Amino acid sequence: MNKIAVWIVVMIIFGGCGLKTATVQTFTLDPRPQFGQIYHSNYYSKSVKIAYVTSIQGKTSSDICYSYDNLKEGSYQNAHWNTTGSQLIGSGIVRAIDQSKVFRSVVDYNSIANTDYLLESQIYEFCHKMHNNLSVSAVTVRFDLIDMQTNRLVKSKKLSYNIPTGTVDADGYVKATNRAFEQMSGDLIAWLAH
Repeated sequence: MNKIAVWIVVMIIFGGCGLKTATVQTFTLDPRPQFGQIYHSNYYSKSVKIAYVTSIQGKTSSDICYSYDNLKEGSYQNAHWNTTGSQLIGSGIVRAIDQSKVFRSVVDYNSIANTDYLLESQIYEFCHKMHNNLSVSAVTVRFDLIDMQTNRLVKSKKLSYNIPTGTVDADGYVKATNRAFEQMSGDLIAWLAH
């Protein structure tokens, strides 16, 4: 009886050592847009609030999503964003506008400050696409600038990017997404400045 008990304990110990769980990687966006301060903007003396970024597909999460075609989607099991897609995009927009000085001041949606303008953003696409032997970071966001005095839409623009990934995994996707956000930040600032 003792031999059986010892044998079971040995099997449990060695069997448990053979089980390995994959490490979950947590990623963030850290775009480094290459633009200087804008000194001749129509909004240079104005303030803007960045509204909470919404998605046409409902709530966003910290899942890193991928798709193989237009009907099949999933999310990486061992890779996640450090926060929701809405918060990643929103904080990137605040940083880009603050760095550019297109507006005198920029605040995020948590602020109770009254501002001259509101910038609304809606995510159309934010995923890793792997279709027809191509692997890209697909990012599409629509921006609406609203005059807070009149509640009228001043202008609207949809920006869309498909940046090739270096590898067909979450790491390659995140690097490509950072490049997409660098381009989007520059294009957003150029659009806002005019």
